[in-house]
Amino acid sequence: MTSELWASSAWRREAEQWIDTALGALEVRRTGPAEQPRIRFWSTQLAVPTDHGTLWFKENNPGQLAEASILSVLGDLAPDRVAAPLVIEASRGWMLTADYGVTVDSLGPSDPALWARIAVDFAELQRIVAPHGDQLAGAGLVIMNPEVAVDFVQNQLQLHTSIPAGHPMHLSVEEAADVVARLPAIAAAVDVLRSVPVPLSLDHNDLHGGNCFLPGTGEEPLRFLDFADSYWAHPFSALLVPIMQMREQWGTTPDDPRIDAVVTSYLERWTDHAPLPQLRAAVEPALALAGVHRYASWLRLLVHADEESLREYAPTALRHLRTLGDPVL
Repeated sequence: MTSELWASSAWRREAEQWIDTALGALEVRRTGPAEQPRIRFWSTQLAVPTDHGTLWFKENNPGQLAEASILSVLGDLAPDRVAAPLVIEASRGWMLTADYGVTVDSLGPSDPALWARIAVDFAELQRIVAPHGDQLAGAGLVIMNPEVAVDFVQNQLQLHTSIPAGHPMHLSVEEAADVVARLPAIAAAVDVLRSVPVPLSLDHNDLHGGNCFLPGTGEEPLRFLDFADSYWAHPFSALLVPIMQMREQWGTTPDDPRIDAVVTSYLERWTDHAPLPQLRAAVEPALALAGVHRYASWLRLLVHADEESLREYAPTALRHLRTLGDPVL
């Protein structure tokens, strides 16, 4: 179980040996002991003080092993827009990354202008990487084409109903039937997205102010991090987490003009593909698909969770199933 492993002296010794080897290759000198600020069942980090500032080591839950390789490719494609690792060990998902300073949420997460900046800068990253799906898939980025969403959910329902009653991920036949009744709405969303000529790209799947570093100057773009939950999917699905967080932060309703302004700023980066009204019509369908992505990212983590984490987070995963197709905007 990953949480217990990451708390062990044996794991810590092995990780620090790898870090020291990586630092030697980079000609960087460690200036103090590494600290382990957190252990979650989905990942752990070590903060390593060096003569080039703090470097961050990360290992993911096996369900998100590919993040190091994905970030390495993203660093090649858009070096000024992601927190690319300095060194990776792809077979274990280990990576060592520079500290790029403070994140956007340090400025106060409720500013609409900051949310617009996050959305617009992420749209630019999506546009840069859109032609490179094969390369990212080769690095381990899971393809979640909208066309497969219904079949994916149906297949997972067989898993949930076959798990013994009492298991945190169990669904009764009646509960599964409620999810099945939602699938026509997902299929209809796919039909709408098929009619809008926007290419598939990167869905961060957890896009918020804590996952983007502030730029060094006003002319530089935001630098995004933490792509462990990401998928290759419809790009507009990336708006789900920002919209939900704006609603929560502002205690507001989906029709809040501030939310609409952020969404519009994002869509304006795609108007070379279709007129703005057509793009806007694709947002709600893409958000419906984003619910599938959120569920899927939890599922691939929970397969490797300890019992305590499984019981704590299984309801979150299942909630995304039970609310599939619910309106967001």
